[in-house]
Amino acid sequence: MLRLPARALVVGLARSGQAAALALVRHGVDVVGVDRAGDLEVGRLAAAGVEVRLGSSQEESLPDGVELVVKSPGVPAEAPLVAAARAGGVPVWSEIELGARLLPNPLLGVTGTNGKTTTSELLGAIFREAGHAVEVAGNVGRPLTALDGKVGAEAWIVLELSSFQLEDAPTLRPRVAVLLNLEPDHLDRHGSLEAYRAAKLRVFEQQRAGDVAIVPRGFGPVPGQARRVEFAGDDPLPAE
Repeated sequence: MLRLPARALVVGLARSGQAAALALVRHGVDVVGVDRAGDLEVGRLAAAGVEVRLGSSQEESLPDGVELVVKSPGVPAEAPLVAAARAGGVPVWSEIELGARLLPNPLLGVTGTNGKTTTSELLGAIFREAGHAVEVAGNVGRPLTALDGKVGAEAWIVLELSSFQLEDAPTLRPRVAVLLNLEPDHLDRHGSLEAYRAAKLRVFEQQRAGDVAIVPRGFGPVPGQARRVEFAGDDPLPAE
């Protein structure tokens, strides 16, 4: 059973940050939410009991008693509060990490530079057409934590994953993980193609024997223990 801390800090209060904060509150956690923007709509958070701190005057040291930091995808690793957490030995999770820990559902993770949303939505449609319960979440605009308490444990979750979302997700384990392609992107955030590549390949790190890793044909080694399946754009389709 997942044990959550008594008090947590959520850094970044856009869509995924708000969903994470509300999920934590539902599980009895005292939540502080911060964002440098001063004009966010945070009425739902305040009504739920989240202590909201907005604006550029927010402190750069952790609030007292914080035992976990959950950061939104747009928050870089060098953000002062994130850096303070790491320096103090406080765990830092992405919103995806929190959602994956809260939800018991099998995950199908989709990442890559291009085509993630289309592929994720198509997979969701295929699941539904085949009569399987499924939800599509992640970078499609629906936070994973928003599904907490709202989806049956038997449903698959197709999860679109950006490189930002794969940061600070140390236990994320998709039963099936797909890397569509890899081209230079977001180098202003990651600093190098090597770091961007490493972020993408984290989708495979926690996979075990019995899981499946799907990669472009000829792609180099990937971490994890999953069975490897390769594909190419000119592969014949089974229906052809």
